[in-house]
Amino acid sequence: MLANLKRLTEIRIVTHCVTDLDAEIETWSRYFGYTLQERGPLPADLCAAWDAKAEAGRSCAVMAPSSNVPVYIRFVETGIRIGYWPPVTWGWNATEILVQDPDALAAQLKDSPVQRFGGPADLYRGDKAPRAIQTLGPSGAMLYFTRLLPGGSRYGLHGAKVPVDRIFNVVLGGPSLDALRDFYQNKMGLRVGDPMGFTMTLAAQACDASPDTEFPICVAPLRARHSILELDEYPENSAPRDRDPGCIPGGMSMVSFDTPSLDDFPLAFRATPRAVQAFPYNGRRVAIVEGPAGEWLELIEAVP
Repeated sequence: MLANLKRLTEIRIVTHCVTDLDAEIETWSRYFGYTLQERGPLPADLCAAWDAKAEAGRSCAVMAPSSNVPVYIRFVETGIRIGYWPPVTWGWNATEILVQDPDALAAQLKDSPVQRFGGPADLYRGDKAPRAIQTLGPSGAMLYFTRLLPGGSRYGLHGAKVPVDRIFNVVLGGPSLDALRDFYQNKMGLRVGDPMGFTMTLAAQACDASPDTEFPICVAPLRARHSILELDEYPENSAPRDRDPGCIPGGMSMVSFDTPSLDDFPLAFRATPRAVQAFPYNGRRVAIVEGPAGEWLELIEAVP
């Protein structure tokens, strides 16, 4: 086994637990131009691969951007609005999506079920700085919509091809940035950048900290010029996210990544990998590993 094998090669699915599946589908279709790819009960074999058999049969939907890039958002209807931010809890906390014009999108969302709490604003100084809005979806999910100009990304990322395009970043928070860096660099084989301070107003508010508090964060590129993973360290008054036995985590539940192989994996899986026929797995093997902040990573093997 190669210690430096890159085990996460692309973001494939981001899963959110939602209160009302119809409301999410309507919102993402009407305001973001996403199209419904699949709708139905969660398959039992998939839930078995997750070791979350209590979820089998729950209503779910998979949607894709109008650019037809195969990076999906999945909604699982639990009927429960999970308050994972605020208060701050560890795990996956924000989904960041490419857009062409965040100012225009902000205007379109004025009377929508999507609540804007930040922006439009540039993320740092500079003529080509990314510009973004920060929002809460109908079930409380944190959704960032970001414009990247040519030459404006520190990681060489390309911008949106349609008004609201694909997910390109997922944000993970935990109590120790050192632990997150070690896991994603030494276990997952990513090149994790050096820590830096970054101001996050909502996080500061949720942590009862000064608005100008700088949180230690770092970034790990996944697919070149395509996607990244952001790792954040949360303060001492953050806590693990609650999860009922047999269920998936609430809120932003899991992130699914393509992986070259599930053989000789350096970590224990929640359950034995198994082939799942449902879309978008299409017969590929699936397994779950848990990260140091309790986050779930769904691993989808590249070749059946």
